[in-house]
Amino acid sequence: MTLNQLTYFEKIAELGNMGQAANVLHIAQPSLSVAIANLEKELNVSLFNRSGHHLKLSAEGQQFLVHTKKILSEVMEAQVHMQSLSSDQATSIRIGCISPVLFDYLPNAIHAFLALPENRHVKVDFVTDNTAVLIPKLHDGYFNFLICSESNDNAVVQTVLIEEPYMLLCPPDAPIPATWEELLKEDIIGFHVKAAAHHEIHTALLQIGIRPDYLYRAPDEESIASLVSHGFGYGIVPLTDNIRHYNMQIAPLPDANKKMVRKIYLTLEANRPLVGASRRFLRFLNDYKPKPKFQTA
Repeated sequence: MTLNQLTYFEKIAELGNMGQAANVLHIAQPSLSVAIANLEKELNVSLFNRSGHHLKLSAEGQQFLVHTKKILSEVMEAQVHMQSLSSDQATSIRIGCISPVLFDYLPNAIHAFLALPENRHVKVDFVTDNTAVLIPKLHDGYFNFLICSESNDNAVVQTVLIEEPYMLLCPPDAPIPATWEELLKEDIIGFHVKAAAHHEIHTALLQIGIRPDYLYRAPDEESIASLVSHGFGYGIVPLTDNIRHYNMQIAPLPDANKKMVRKIYLTLEANRPLVGASRRFLRFLNDYKPKPKFQTA
């Protein structure tokens, strides 16, 4: 049974004449007759009672017409729905992201993307949350893609999009520790333990035998920068433009460890290719070069 056969059957039932139906359907009458005969053979019933050139639905045909109309209606609804999705994909992008990319990277990238003539009608929506919350929503199709921390989910594909070195934040006028031993004698402000940055810092420091004891914890680099600027202690955070406005000193880490880099990933559903505006934005991000970071003293 094919959709063509159902369409043919519905039209014949409507017109009651094989020749008229063939003209409306733009199909040769013999081909139409064969299609209906094959349908009746497959269903093992006669769908029409024939009287000369006139065709009238049989009892079985009347029942089958109810099913046919329902099937064709649902097919049409599916087609309209998918066309609306296609239209939405052409003009809309939904991004899930972790909050650090909203400080400068993502807003600047979106502005540059929307400035291109072909993208001026595109609407970009984004939701911020931690990576563990964003990944399931990507699988559910809520987001086109994510910009987030590393994930061990095998159903996603991740590519490094941003690399930001970790730096030492020092209170204003306080000494800048030259070694880890000097730093560990000071009060240190760390990220909350559920933050990806905490895991990155903790893992990197353990590799060189360092285990800081944090006096305070904060959710993000801005909160840590604020506490440092008020003299609560020292902080280790990724170098982002949003912290430059705080009254503090920014210095390299003692005995700089090259592995202490915060990585943020472009994250895609492994088996769902991007289309429309999302695909254009992905290509744009691959070539997008953010403005250089501010210089440290």
